[in-house]
Amino acid sequence: MQAFAAATRNRTSFTDEVLFSTGIGQERLYKAVADELGLSFADRIVSSRILLREDDVPHNLRNVRHALVAHGDGRTLLYIAPTISDLVVLKRCLLQSPALAERLCICPPSMLAEMMRQRQERQLAQRAQEMTPPHFSAARVMHGWQGFILAEALFFLSGFFLSWPLETAVALHVGLTLFFFGCVMMRLLASVTARRPHLLATRGTLAKEMPVYTILVPLYKEAAIVGQLLEALSRLRWPASKLDIKLVCEADDAETLAALARHALPPCFEIIKVPGLGPRTKPKALNYALQFARGEFLVVYDAEDRPHPDQLLEAWDAFSRGGADLACLQAPLLISNFRANWLARMFAFEYAALFRGLLPWLARRNLVIPLGGTSNHLRRRYLEAAGGWDSHNVTEDADLGIRLARFGYRIGVITRGTWEDAPENYQDWKKQRTRWLKGWMQTWLVHTRNPLRTCRELGPVRFAVSLLYMTGLILSALIYPFMLLTVILLVMVSVAGQGFFWSPYLLCMDVLNIVLAYFSYYVLGLKTLGRDERRAGPYFCWIPVYWLLMSFSAWRAVWQLFRAPHLWEKTPHYPSGASASCLAAGSGLPESGAGPLAGHQKRRSRADDKVVFAADRFKVAPLIG
Repeated sequence: MQAFAAATRNRTSFTDEVLFSTGIGQERLYKAVADELGLSFADRIVSSRILLREDDVPHNLRNVRHALVAHGDGRTLLYIAPTISDLVVLKRCLLQSPALAERLCICPPSMLAEMMRQRQERQLAQRAQEMTPPHFSAARVMHGWQGFILAEALFFLSGFFLSWPLETAVALHVGLTLFFFGCVMMRLLASVTARRPHLLATRGTLAKEMPVYTILVPLYKEAAIVGQLLEALSRLRWPASKLDIKLVCEADDAETLAALARHALPPCFEIIKVPGLGPRTKPKALNYALQFARGEFLVVYDAEDRPHPDQLLEAWDAFSRGGADLACLQAPLLISNFRANWLARMFAFEYAALFRGLLPWLARRNLVIPLGGTSNHLRRRYLEAAGGWDSHNVTEDADLGIRLARFGYRIGVITRGTWEDAPENYQDWKKQRTRWLKGWMQTWLVHTRNPLRTCRELGPVRFAVSLLYMTGLILSALIYPFMLLTVILLVMVSVAGQGFFWSPYLLCMDVLNIVLAYFSYYVLGLKTLGRDERRAGPYFCWIPVYWLLMSFSAWRAVWQLFRAPHLWEKTPHYPSGASASCLAAGSGLPESGAGPLAGHQKRRSRADDKVVFAADRFKVAPLIG
């Protein structure tokens, strides 16, 4: 009766609710179904014996319920995983045709889906690599005309330097400085409306109105952090029978798979093993798992992420209010180990300026938003229409944000964030930052292949702002040390009395530009910091050093762009040392919560069948049986 009541409340199937409320597992449940129907039961199929037509590859693997299997004795059996509503029909058919029982076999749906995936593994992996249209893919570093323009620009620049060295240097200096100043102005404008983090209220929603939500978590060499990840996911407040959590692992990542096997995962969890075909990148793994996602909406989390328990609720509320063209929502990323050292503190400062300052400013003006690498909430059908994630782009998030905008979709932001840990040593930070900047260069090259088409799809204003942002971000990182050297050189020649006519003007322009850059960056970050983050230590004095390190990574990214464009330098993750109380102080994150794992590991009382969340007065019943 409890399962029937839950199925009515949540508008889900009785079968799903039985699995969550009793914890008996799919195998025991479908054995009972087989006994009820008087049919044989199988918990294993040889995947190579599954019969498919050519147009079935890849077949719809989101809700596989049957498969035709050839046996060695010449028989062909139909393996089925019926729902409760199917039982009445099956019983009637078996009464009318008793011989049918010899051709039917009951099996668990999870096993059936896994065998179907194995049967179509190569086709599914190939589709994951080719999901993004070639015009939008970074598989090719640059098109012929882009290489030609680059070569011609270097040729003419060299000629100008040989013929007019001083004039060319001044013109180049002024031009690059303007791009640097463009980023400065954007941060200054965003800082006007920036403010400290706060949580927006959400409206109440009944569980039966809530959709199935898919959570994609790509994992690679994350055995040490599996326990923390499962604990974080257990805090999410959403009906467990409407959660579809895919833990996406490389097929040869034995350590991570073994770590997951040590945990008793609830029915809403599924381990997806990505075959080692094509580039070993996060976007390829996501595309592979996307083919099995059941949810109308989905979100991507990284292994070290600890999302706010109500993040899905806020995202669903924003989608409900945001209109049919709202394709994606970005949750802010927050750094929990900001007290570790100055590098982690500056990383947290940078994230605060970006996710709590700049991105909300862009969203309010319906400008192009470069997505962060995690906590992107997406409408699945729009994601698929735009070509999924680019398997060859090492910042697939930023690229996807621009591509969704080019397809005519909107991107917004929400306020309930996701906690992460920043790299605490320079080597890890350098590799991560190199990958990000290399990906931005790939993204710039992809979306400037046909500038007129991109301008037409985005509109002139959005195209100009996005081009300024991308170009300014890349060039400012590359030219920053040269600007410092130029300032030092101009001061030295001025003191020696050997400067040229325009030396004082260039010096004033550079000094003003650098000072405004520091000021805009500092003000935008400071206005978005929480109370504890402000008290963590000094920020302003470390900006010049932090930007120099960023510049070194930018030049390393240029080298990799031509030597190893698709190399994915993984950032190692470690269990977080931040306490729950520390997290709660920064963003309203509660110290405890109820979710899939919590409900699976511990039975809840009848009084918990209806849960009221005081923060938003959200009522849903039940989260987990």
